[in-house]
Amino acid sequence: MQSIKKIIMLVAGGLIILGFVIALLAFALAGFNWSSFNTSLPDEETSYSYDLASVSSLTVSELDADVIIVGTDEDKIKITCYENKKDAYTIQLQANGNLNINRSLYKHWYEYIGFNISNQKRTLTVAIPQKFTGEVEAATMSGNLDLTDFDGLAAVSTSTASGRITLKNVMAANHISASTLSGDLALDNLRAGKDLEIGTSSGEIQLTNGKIAGNLSISSLSSNIDLVDTSINGDSSIGNSSGNVNFNKLAANNLSITTLSGNVIGSILGDPANYTITADSLSGKIDIPHSENGKNTFDISTSSGNIDIEFTSAN
Repeated sequence: MQSIKKIIMLVAGGLIILGFVIALLAFALAGFNWSSFNTSLPDEETSYSYDLASVSSLTVSELDADVIIVGTDEDKIKITCYENKKDAYTIQLQANGNLNINRSLYKHWYEYIGFNISNQKRTLTVAIPQKFTGEVEAATMSGNLDLTDFDGLAAVSTSTASGRITLKNVMAANHISASTLSGDLALDNLRAGKDLEIGTSSGEIQLTNGKIAGNLSISSLSSNIDLVDTSINGDSSIGNSSGNVNFNKLAANNLSITTLSGNVIGSILGDPANYTITADSLSGKIDIPHSENGKNTFDISTSSGNIDIEFTSAN
């Protein structure tokens, strides 16, 4: 027993000495300057501009800064960001017309051994003429992502890890997608020429005034899903684990909703005679209108949640 304790003490002492040596090495590489251990450098506002005619698509990759992509009445694309010599953006206009904006870190490994005492919050703003008709793809880790005021994009793909996604007044000829792990999704006045795909683990989902020419797909684990004044021409599939699914004035043809413990409550625009409705809940209450053998299907399934559906006139 005594020998085991001695070995543990020797190992612990060795680790302490090793940590001291690593810290001393980092201090020496920093020129024995304690200020070098402050990894936060002051940012400077910088801006870049590109002719719209030379850009066919936009790709943005960000870490923790908020990203704002907004349509404007200007003729050029203007990028406004905050940079320093160790934390900047690599902006490239590629041969295929893709404008790529990527956050780049220029730090040595030992520069991560230090302290970041800055409280500044970065914002990356990309102002694009509203007549831009290319595809937009944007992703962040923890920063929020806003995309607003576009009426002729080709397609939109947005994603974050924990940041909020806001899409407002956006029209795309093809698909629109928004996915996040824990951030909320606020989607307002979207027009998708094809499919709309929405996914999250724990963020809240709010879709208002959407018009989807293709299919609608929404998946969530523990968040609430709210749909208001939204119409879907294709099939709609909504899956949730523990959150509720609420909808008001939803216009859909073939609709499938599944939850485990969440409630399904809402109103459908149309006549129940045009639907074949099936509802199943193991322990929850079910209140649905009588339906005929209509050509449209409406399937609702939950384990312990309640189901309460009504139909309202489209007029």
